[in-house]
Amino acid sequence: MASRVRHARRFASAAVGATPASDLVRDAGEQILRAKPKMIALSGPAGFLGSRVLDAVLDAQEFRRREGVDPGEALLLSASPGNLMSRLTAKYGLERLKSVRASRVDYYYQHDADTWQDQLGSLGMSGENSVFVNLAGLAGPVTGRPDAMMCVNYKAPVAAARACQNLGFGHFIQSSTQATKAERAGQVPYSRWKAMADFSLARLEKLPVTVCALGMLYDKDQGIVGQRGDLLNMIDLTLLPLTPIMGDGSAPLQPLEVSDAANRLAFLALTEVGELPVQSLGGDGNDPIWTRESWSRILAENETRHFTLRMYDAVGPDTMSMLDLNKKFAQLNKRKLRAVHVDYRNFERVLNVASLGNLNRQFVSLLRSEQDADQPIVGNPHAFEKLLGSDIKLCSLNSLEQVTNRRRFPYAATLGWALQNYGVIWPGILLGTEIFVSYLFGQKYSTEDYWRYTRLTMKTIFLASVVGGGIYVGGESAQTILEFLRAALPPPPAPPST
Repeated sequence: MASRVRHARRFASAAVGATPASDLVRDAGEQILRAKPKMIALSGPAGFLGSRVLDAVLDAQEFRRREGVDPGEALLLSASPGNLMSRLTAKYGLERLKSVRASRVDYYYQHDADTWQDQLGSLGMSGENSVFVNLAGLAGPVTGRPDAMMCVNYKAPVAAARACQNLGFGHFIQSSTQATKAERAGQVPYSRWKAMADFSLARLEKLPVTVCALGMLYDKDQGIVGQRGDLLNMIDLTLLPLTPIMGDGSAPLQPLEVSDAANRLAFLALTEVGELPVQSLGGDGNDPIWTRESWSRILAENETRHFTLRMYDAVGPDTMSMLDLNKKFAQLNKRKLRAVHVDYRNFERVLNVASLGNLNRQFVSLLRSEQDADQPIVGNPHAFEKLLGSDIKLCSLNSLEQVTNRRRFPYAATLGWALQNYGVIWPGILLGTEIFVSYLFGQKYSTEDYWRYTRLTMKTIFLASVVGGGIYVGGESAQTILEFLRAALPPPPAPPST
């Protein structure tokens, strides 16, 4: 094994065939080679984060395979495993996927531990070298399923974790969110169910559990936040001539580059849990959740449990406001930001009908609570940053000078979204009017005291335009009809001559 470890550095600086070694292999190749082969169950493998975690796991398996070490296996949990494997085969090829399988799961309905235990056990997963990485999550409501967020964010992962404990798994990794620490976390369904799942997992005494409270994820290459680049994205608002900023834009954010998050999550799954560092929680008194009595009791018991519980603030190194975030992405896309501060009201009316890409009602509620809080939540990224090595740094958004793919505003996607969710049209018009009035005359003229007059003026202009347009079109149509009749009818007979 010592010779294999020495080979890791040579491999990291050389090429794998024609492909350079990945960041994960370059930074943590020695630890990956030392670890026992893992069988990793990965939920959410097609998502914004999950697809990159899968890519990192495949890089590590290929690295171990070329070094003559058992690469381990990956089990992908998906609602449509056939379509998933077809796409992955087209992307990676059969050779790279020979240690990958897929199985169908349904987070909406699969909520009992026995079902999970039988499914995972039937696929050969059990014992200390089996790892479950839960990246499945649902940030917004689903039409016709009022319990969707509870099922996906709480019931299913808790049942899966209990099954993993019964099967003697060596590690369960939970992707959570910094939103669980917000003042209104209990009022917002997404953060509420995530927080409940985190607490339930933390109480599992026989299963090593790692909870990663993720900050806002962004892609430094595509210049987007939190989803695929071909969809309507929150950052697209910075591409408009006028960019609405909710409130005063002071809510703090700690954006984390998605590849940094993916490499560290893959590292947690691929290496030995006993060698992982433990983040010191609550030392600065700036964590109002993990320092409370219910959590403190569990964390205090962690030493007697041989540190089976690890919790990380998986956030980026920069703390910036929502306004600064928009300014930065406008700069990266070579645009000048014209920020217009608007009230939350009309934005929420739009988002109550349909989410605007990854800008949803849950996010706005949490953003509003942090903006109004006396002590906004700021995570400590130190332990998460050092997972791959003391000299490996997280990407700083402030240090970026450009993105690989500059974005253009997706007008077609926006029009399709509006037509599909036609209920957003009227509140969208009100929001657009508020932005325009605030930009021209100041924000006070778009407040409730002036808003009724603004709407009355807008309606009067609209009705006058309709009436005027109708009169004009009617006059033009009448003239056209008369000309058509003159051409179609025979000329009148000449008067008789006397």
